[in-house]
Amino acid sequence: MRFIQNPLLVAVLAFILFISGLRAIGFVGPDEARYAAVARGMLLSGDYVTPRLFGEPWFEKPPLYYWAASQLFRFSMNEQTARLPSAIAAIVFLLIWFRFARARFGETVAVLATLFLASSLGWIGFARAAAMDMLFTVTLDLALLLLALWVWDRKPLRLYGFYIFLGLATLAKGPLAVGLAGLVFLGYVATVRDWPALRPLLLSPALAVFFAVAGPWYALCYAVNGAPFVEEFILQHNLARFVSADALGHGQPVWFYIPVLIGGLFPWSPLLLLPLGEMVHAARGVFRDKQRAFLFWWVVMPFVFFSLSENKLPGYLLPILPPVTLWIAILVERASRAVGETGLEQFSLWGRSSATAPEGRKILAQGVSPGLDKQENNKPRRGGRQAGVGENQLDADSVSCMPQSVPLVLIACSALLLLLVPLFAPLLSESLATGMRQALADWSIGGAWQQVLRGPVPVSRWLLVAGSVGFTIYFAMRKQALFASFMAFTGVAVCLLAITAHLSPAINRVASARPVAERVIELGVPAEDVAVYRIHRNQAYQLSYYLGRGLPEWSLEDPTSNVSVVVAGQDEQVPIAHPVSYFPGQRLRIWELIGLRIETER
Repeated sequence: MRFIQNPLLVAVLAFILFISGLRAIGFVGPDEARYAAVARGMLLSGDYVTPRLFGEPWFEKPPLYYWAASQLFRFSMNEQTARLPSAIAAIVFLLIWFRFARARFGETVAVLATLFLASSLGWIGFARAAAMDMLFTVTLDLALLLLALWVWDRKPLRLYGFYIFLGLATLAKGPLAVGLAGLVFLGYVATVRDWPALRPLLLSPALAVFFAVAGPWYALCYAVNGAPFVEEFILQHNLARFVSADALGHGQPVWFYIPVLIGGLFPWSPLLLLPLGEMVHAARGVFRDKQRAFLFWWVVMPFVFFSLSENKLPGYLLPILPPVTLWIAILVERASRAVGETGLEQFSLWGRSSATAPEGRKILAQGVSPGLDKQENNKPRRGGRQAGVGENQLDADSVSCMPQSVPLVLIACSALLLLLVPLFAPLLSESLATGMRQALADWSIGGAWQQVLRGPVPVSRWLLVAGSVGFTIYFAMRKQALFASFMAFTGVAVCLLAITAHLSPAINRVASARPVAERVIELGVPAEDVAVYRIHRNQAYQLSYYLGRGLPEWSLEDPTSNVSVVVAGQDEQVPIAHPVSYFPGQRLRIWELIGLRIETER
C-alpha cells in the first residue's frame, strides 16, 4: 500500500490521466469553444460580470469557469489552459476525497475509492474538458462532504465550509446546487430522524457566507443586464430545463442515466452489482449506519432528480461518481477484511449460509479474529476512527450476504473490459464528432481488428494493457483486492497514454474544426471576410473561436456582404465560387468566391 501512495507515482499517474495531451486535440463539441470564447472575451474586455459570446451577452451559465479560464489565459491562450481548470479541480478533489475517506472509513477504503474514481471514464473525460461540469461537481461534492461531516459531529466550522463551497457551486452552475444539496440533506434527516438538524442548518450565521460568496455576481449581473438575465438564465436555463424538453432540445427517456452511469464508471461498471445487491438484500444495514445512509442519498437524490428532468446530458450525473465509488470501495474492503479476520471462506450470495453460523457472526460482531486478542483488533485503523461494536455488527450484516470472491471476480471482470479498448478506441474521433450511435453504425469487428494490428497505436501498447489485465487476474486469484485494483488502474493509464500519443491526430482531424481554421488563417483571409454555409453548429462555434469572431451564415442574396471565403459542408455547392481545400475528416470544404484572389491548393 505504501508503494501505491508514493508521491512521485501519484504525480506521474495524475499527469498521465488528467494533464497529458490536453493541447493535442482542438476543441470538440459546441460547449468547449463557446466557454473558451466567453473566457477569452472576459480577459480582453475586462468585464467579469456579464458573460459575452463574441460580443453579445450570453447567460447560459454562471461565471466560475470563465473566471478560472480567463486567468489561465494570461499565461497562454490555447486548449490546454482552457481545459486546465477542470483538470486541476479533478486532481485537488481526489486528494481531498482520499483524506476524507481515510479518516472516516480507513486507509484501504480510501485507496480503493480513489483508484476507482480517478480511473473511471466519466471522471477522466470531464477532467479533460473545457466545461462547467467538473468545477460544479467538485464544488458541490466538497459542499456535501462538509455537510456530511457537520451532521455527523456538529462542528460549526464545517457548516461554514459547506456554505462556502455551496456558494461556489452556485457560481459554477446556478441554483441547482442548492436544490441538490437540500434534497440529499432531507433524504438523510428523514432516514435517521435527525430533524433537529434543520434549525441550525438554516438559522446559522454561516448562511451569510453563502450569500457573500454567490450573491455579489448575481446582484451585479442583474443590475447591469436587468430582465434579460432573469429570463434567459433563471427561467430558461434553470426552470424550463427541468420541465420542458423543447426549451433546450436535450430531451431523453427517463432511463437515460442508467447506461450513462454504467458507461461513466467504465471499466469499473461490473462493481455496480455490489451496491445494487446490497440494497436488494441488506438495505437495513445501510440505513442503520449514518455514514452510509448519507452516501446512499448522495447517490440516489441526484440520480432521481436528473432522471425526472426533461432535459438530460451525461455530465449532469458526474456528482454521484465520488459517492458511488466510495460505496463500492467500502463493500470491497469489508468483504476482504471479514474473511481475513475470521478465516471464513464461504458466504451465500446475498443470503445467509452455514458459514455465517452464530459463532462466526459473534466473532464478526465483536471485531475479534481467531487467535488474536480483542484489544489488538480494536485498534483504530490508520487515519480512521476506532471501530465499535455497532459498526462491526453492520460489517457482519453486509458481509454475511456476500461471498468473498464476488468483489474479486468483479474486479477481474472490470480489468477484462479493458481488452475492449483496442477494438473501440478508433471510434473515439467519430463519436466525438457525430455521436456514439453513428460511430457504432459504421463499426465492424473486422475493421476493428485491422486497426489493432495495423492502426496508429503500436501493438506493443495494447500488449501492455493485456499484461495489466493478466496481473489483475493474478492478484484477484490471490485474494488481494487492492493490488488487483491497482493493476487495472495502471491498465487505464496505459490506454490513455496510447490514445493521447497515437490517436490524437486522428481525433483532431475528425472531431475538431481546428485544422480548417488553421488553413483559413494560412490563406491570409481576415476573419471579417469569412462565413459559413450549412455546417453543423459544433463546427461553426469551433471555427468562430479559432478565427476570433462569430462567423455569419453566408447568403447569396446579401448584396452588402464582403465575404471572400466560405466554409461549407462537403455536399453543399457554393455558387460563384470554386473550392480551395477539402477536409474529409470534418466533411468540410473551403470555397473562394470568384473574383477574389487568394492562395489555392494544387
